[in-house]
Amino acid sequence: MSAALRHAWERRASAVVVAGSAYASAAVGLAERLGITVLVADGDPAALALALAAEIGAALSVVDAELARVARTIAKDTTLGDVLKTISGELDGAGVLLEYDGVVVTSAGMPPRETDEVITVEVDGANSAVRFTLTARVPTSGVHNLRLVGSILEVATPAVKAAWLSEDLLSTARAVPTAAIAALDQDPDASGEEFEEKHRHLLNQLGWREGEPYMSLWFRSAPVQEHRPELTAVLRLLWRKVAVRSPLAEVQGGWLTLVPAGDQDASTQLETRIRTRLGPALAELGLVAGLSRWQEDVPALALIVREARLAAESARSAGPGTVLSFASLGVVAATTFVDVDAVALVAELALPRLMASPDRDVIITSVAAFLDHRGSVSLAAKSLNLHRNTLQARLNRARELGVPLDVPSELLSVHLIAKVLRRSMPEETTSEDPMENQK
Repeated sequence: MSAALRHAWERRASAVVVAGSAYASAAVGLAERLGITVLVADGDPAALALALAAEIGAALSVVDAELARVARTIAKDTTLGDVLKTISGELDGAGVLLEYDGVVVTSAGMPPRETDEVITVEVDGANSAVRFTLTARVPTSGVHNLRLVGSILEVATPAVKAAWLSEDLLSTARAVPTAAIAALDQDPDASGEEFEEKHRHLLNQLGWREGEPYMSLWFRSAPVQEHRPELTAVLRLLWRKVAVRSPLAEVQGGWLTLVPAGDQDASTQLETRIRTRLGPALAELGLVAGLSRWQEDVPALALIVREARLAAESARSAGPGTVLSFASLGVVAATTFVDVDAVALVAELALPRLMASPDRDVIITSVAAFLDHRGSVSLAAKSLNLHRNTLQARLNRARELGVPLDVPSELLSVHLIAKVLRRSMPEETTSEDPMENQK
C-alpha cells in the first residue's frame, strides 16, 4: 500500500487501486496527506485500474475535443466585441468581462451579480506591459463545471489578445490625422483662420473638411506625472463605449480625439455620455477629461484642440474622474495656471496682520463673497446667509487688518488671494466668527 502511494505521488496520480485487504491506519493517513484516493478491489486491481484509466481518458478526450471546437469557433471572430460574445454564448450567456486594473474595458453577456461564481485568467501580450484580465461570471445555481469554464477562458485568450492588438493597430493608423492636428497646433506662427489657411492642403489630405463642426476631447493624467504607456490601449477600448468612429490619438501630454458635433444637442449628449460611461473608469485610472465648446460659427480645429487641452488642465485641480467643458469655464480657466504656493506666500508677506488674525478664515470668506458679487454688500450677505450689517462689520475688520478693499487697482489681486486661500479652508467657513463668539 505504502509503495503504491509513493509510486502514485511521484507520478501525480489522483488515485490508486489496491487488492482488497486490511490496511494499517498509517497507510490510510499517508493517502490522506498525499491527497490520493484509494480504491480497494475484490478482484484483479490491475484490470480495474486499466478500465478506470480508459474511462477517464475517454472523458478527457471529449473535453479536449470540445475545447478544440471552442477555440476554432472563437478564432473565426475578428473584433474584440465578437470574441467576447462568442465566449459568452459558449457559456450559455454568462457575463464575460475584459478588465484592466479592476476597470471593465469591455464586456458581453449577462450583467454581473454579487452571487456569481468568478473565474479569471490573465491575458497579456509577449513582452507587453498591458495586463488584461479575462473574467467569466457564472450563476452559482447553474450547471457549469467551473474547471471547464476556466479551460474555455484559457483557450480563448489567444483570440482575445489577437483581437485587441489588431484593433489597437487599426486605431493607431486611423488616429494619424488627429495626432497631426495636435502636432500642427505647436506652430506658434499660425492661429485660428491663419492656421487653416497655412495648412489647408495638408488638412484636406488628412480628411478634415472645412466648415464641418467638431468637438475636441483631451484626456490627461490628474497628477503631474508621465502617463503609463499601456493606458493608450486601455483608453481606446473604453472610448469605444462613447464614440466608436472617432479614433483616439496619443499625443504629447495626453490623448486627443475629435468628434463630429452637428448641433448643440449633440454636444450636450456627448458630454453626458462621457460622464456616465467613462467617469468612474477615469477616476480609477487617475485621469481627467477636457471638452471644447460647441460653437455655431465653426472655429478652426486648432482652437478647439486648445480649448480641450485647457479644460483638461483645469480639471486636474478637481481630481481624477473629472470631466470639464471649456463652456463652463471661460475666463475662469486662467486661475488654473496660477502658482497657488506663490500666491499664498504673497499673502503671508503682504498681509501679515490678516494671516496672523484668529478670525482670518471668516474675513477671507467675507472678502471673497463681497468681490464675487461685484462689491454688493447685500448680495454677498445673502449668499453667506448673514445680516448685511454683520458682513459690513467683517469688511471693516478686513480693512483694519490691511486688506486694500478701497484701492481699485489692487482688487483683482485681493480677489485672487482670497480665492487661493479659500481652497485650503474647511468646507464651511461662513457664518461663524470666532471673534464674535468670544464677545
